[in-house]
Amino acid sequence: MAASKSKAETVTYRWQRYHASLRTGRYLTVQSKRKELVPAFYGQMGFFDHACGLCLFSAVLVMFDLAKASALQDMPRRKYGVAAEVWAAFQHTYFSGVHANEFVELVESLNLPLSLTLRQDNDGGLDKWTIDNLLRGELVAVTFASVKNRLTKHWALCVGCEGMTIGRESQTDTILLLDPSASEPSFQAANARLCVPQTGPYSRSGKTVDALCQSKDSKPIDWLYESPDWDSEPMRLTAAVRFRLVD
Repeated sequence: MAASKSKAETVTYRWQRYHASLRTGRYLTVQSKRKELVPAFYGQMGFFDHACGLCLFSAVLVMFDLAKASALQDMPRRKYGVAAEVWAAFQHTYFSGVHANEFVELVESLNLPLSLTLRQDNDGGLDKWTIDNLLRGELVAVTFASVKNRLTKHWALCVGCEGMTIGRESQTDTILLLDPSASEPSFQAANARLCVPQTGPYSRSGKTVDALCQSKDSKPIDWLYESPDWDSEPMRLTAAVRFRLVD
């Protein structure tokens, strides 16, 4: 008599990946060349400044160990070094903000060992390109705008992604953000997120990012922005900038 094989149960779990340089704890930190843990978060000062681009670029510099965290925190008073050069390049954007093209031009003018790749919404495939880079462990800064009124336009740093694995298939549904306008994260790598809404007027039949990007009528994803500091709001990516160290 042949023995019957029992059907294996499908293993399902959620996963989260964030940049390898980040150290979670009471404060979000990175380890510098001197083996010290230094702050990785730079927040906006209030409602009047539009320095979200400058704040996230400061975080990138610290995560790549290209500038001292203490110097960046005091950059307007610095006269020499990378922090002083960053402030000289970006100070005119502090109250007015910065568009993606200008952001790339300003960073490249600093002649740092960084390679930047800009992708915009009119290039097509922006959502998938962003997710693919995050899954490879890259740092990507994004700009997004409100779907409702386009008045909310903002920069945030994508530090990872999140999703679900069912059996052998992994599906991404969330982008983890370090948002300069939100509170400093504690015991986690992100303080905000962009997720694919599963219900409500902006949901897409419960589909994941992978399914939405692979569909024939692929359209930009209406992400749901979530943060403890702000109301949830549907957003659409308008540009993304990938950062890579140059050897």
